Amino acid sequence: MDRRSAARTPTLHDVPVRLWNAFVRWQSPFSILSSLLSLVLAIVFVSDLVFGHPHIERAAVTSWLVLYVCAAVIPLACGRRFPRWAGIVIVAGIEWWSTYFLLFAGHAHAEINALLELPMIALYLGWFYRSLVGRIMMALSLARYVVLLVIHPGLGHGVVSAGVTVGTALLVAVFCFEGARAVRRQAHLQSITDPLTGAVNRRGLLVQSRRLRASARRRGEPVALAVVDFDDFRTLNERGGHLAGDAALRDTVVAWQGLVGKRGPHARRGGVVARLGGDEFVLVFRRDVAATSALLRDLRAASEYAWSWGVAPLDPGAALTEAIADADTRLYRAKRAVDQTAADADSAPQ
Repeated sequence: MDRRSAARTPTLHDVPVRLWNAFVRWQSPFSILSSLLSLVLAIVFVSDLVFGHPHIERAAVTSWLVLYVCAAVIPLACGRRFPRWAGIVIVAGIEWWSTYFLLFAGHAHAEINALLELPMIALYLGWFYRSLVGRIMMALSLARYVVLLVIHPGLGHGVVSAGVTVGTALLVAVFCFEGARAVRRQAHLQSITDPLTGAVNRRGLLVQSRRLRASARRRGEPVALAVVDFDDFRTLNERGGHLAGDAALRDTVVAWQGLVGKRGPHARRGGVVARLGGDEFVLVFRRDVAATSALLRDLRAASEYAWSWGVAPLDPGAALTEAIADADTRLYRAKRAVDQTAADADSAPQ
């Protein structure tokens, strides 16, 4: 065996590294954070056992510690297969635990520990769950604390004000939840947006066109799809440089977004402007084919850039790819007509 082959032979020291890499590949952000949610509370119990306090019940704390260690291990064992509903089960278990401590612990230390879980739950729900599910869970959690404050006004045992403490915890939880929601929305927006033009990408086209078609179907509105391609875009880049080409794309996308009625990145009522790649775009209108073609003709006449288009109906039962293929066929017919007109003009006698 030569030296090169020996260097590639796995050694005993490589085994832990390979196992760790396999473990990391098996995980997802959801499984890791689900585990950490329980692990943080397990660490709180460990600190209680290590440092202690006058009212500690070591047998109960040890039982809760074992339970939360198990709850931390299960998501890591499931990895990418850890389901969303299991996360709700973990949240419900933590909520039940905090309710028990707030009602029956009988000392301020345990009550403060129970309140500390609320911001973590809020971040977890705000990031990983849809708005409706997250808001329902948060509303139930906040209502639970209000009810506990009413039926157990002695929270805090005179050490701290119960109303101020619980009120502050609720405000922090709402802030954490809405902050996580805002970050989630921003991350989603970046994942579906073309960074150069501000149009959505292919993934965004699928998401937003599905939403638009559902809304149009409920309102009985027609939907049309246009595939648009710039004419002689390479010449534009050669003459003015890539900065000129980028400016043409950005300026035209802004004009198209106004044409389809899109008002801002989160708008739900208007149409869709998507960049398929290069200088090819898809526009989805809440109009029929004739009205869409008329709007495009008027805008093209006023634009300083040349582009061609093909329009096809986007029927409720039709696949998006079929409508794009239909519009693309009509686009290339239009481009051949433009090229033929230019060729005839060049060959005409001067």
